[in-house]
Amino acid sequence: MDSIKYNDENLELIDDFIDVGYMAENIDVVNFYNEKKELRRSHSDKSMTLLVSFPNTNNGFHDEIIKLDEFMSHIQVDINCYLIFAGDCEDKIVLKNRLKKFELVCDKFDEFGSMYGTKLVSGSLENMLCKSLFLISKDGAVFHLDMPANLDTQIDLYKLQVELNKAYTSYNGVGCHG
Repeated sequence: MDSIKYNDENLELIDDFIDVGYMAENIDVVNFYNEKKELRRSHSDKSMTLLVSFPNTNNGFHDEIIKLDEFMSHIQVDINCYLIFAGDCEDKIVLKNRLKKFELVCDKFDEFGSMYGTKLVSGSLENMLCKSLFLISKDGAVFHLDMPANLDTQIDLYKLQVELNKAYTSYNGVGCHG
């Protein structure tokens, strides 16, 4: 994906991109309290990870974030959920207090944007992250990706539900070479 559309503007993405089937990358971020934290691609308890990014909380993104968080709070399997912004979130206190499932983090070291291909490198949202969702399976591979070509398009929760079910039931515990 070379560009993202937003309000009739074409925004270019960074060249690097991680796709479904590839091993996810561990990334360093900063948590709500401005402490460095490593988001790991796999966990000893075999839980999945959901990495979600938005450019900011303006222009309806806040409502979509709350809707996604509400959806994920009803999922009954262990999933580590992270909401990632490029910079400091304007209303992070309000957002943190409303989130039930997601942990709010900042891509301060530019690892998520650069390694996952979500960094916008042109236009009015330059140096922010595009809207994206990466479901990382229990073995640390990218299982599902949703990166709408238009930022006005909401993340597909129905498709996410299907992919969560597939990821949870298809894992055999031995990885792709077992």
